[in-house]
Amino acid sequence: MRSARAGSGTGAKAAAATAAALCGLLLAGCANGTVTDPGSGKSPGPRTSWSPESSASPSDGTGTPPSTAPPTGPPPSSPAAPATSVPGKSKRLVAATVSGGIDGRHRSVLVNADGSYTALDRKKPPKTGQMKPDRLAELRTALAESDFAKLPRTSLSSPPIADGITTAVIYQGREVVTDGMKKIPGLDRIIAALPGLNQP
Repeated sequence: MRSARAGSGTGAKAAAATAAALCGLLLAGCANGTVTDPGSGKSPGPRTSWSPESSASPSDGTGTPPSTAPPTGPPPSSPAAPATSVPGKSKRLVAATVSGGIDGRHRSVLVNADGSYTALDRKKPPKTGQMKPDRLAELRTALAESDFAKLPRTSLSSPPIADGITTAVIYQGREVVTDGMKKIPGLDRIIAALPGLNQP
């Protein structure tokens, strides 16, 4: 009976020693960042620690996050600027200036497409007004029937007349000048239809 007890005590001590050795190996592996498989005696490799950066960036298997390709296609177009229209009131129809004479006059009139006009006189404040529909129609007819593009650019006496009166008319970008000594029916009709130009 004593030998059986001694044998069982020796076996218990051997099992305890083996367990202590395994615990030591496991603790050593944990300290080094590795875990040893008790069954195989092999280490599966270092444990990888988790970090927010590693989980936030997807990997293609090589450890390098895939690059983001630039967007393709045309860039977004900027909103188109609103189109601006020129109101009819501000569109110039005709302009004229009369100067000279014994009184040394210098007067201009600017007529817009809607019949509104501004009269400028160096001796008086500017004056604005509105042509009556029939007077505006008369002026438009005179301009249309004058064949303005073919009127002589200048019609002036030579030598110039002392204290003569000169009238310059601008229509569709063309200017003609006359001193009134030679009759030019188409031009004379326009001058007569202009508002506020020949008033004393």
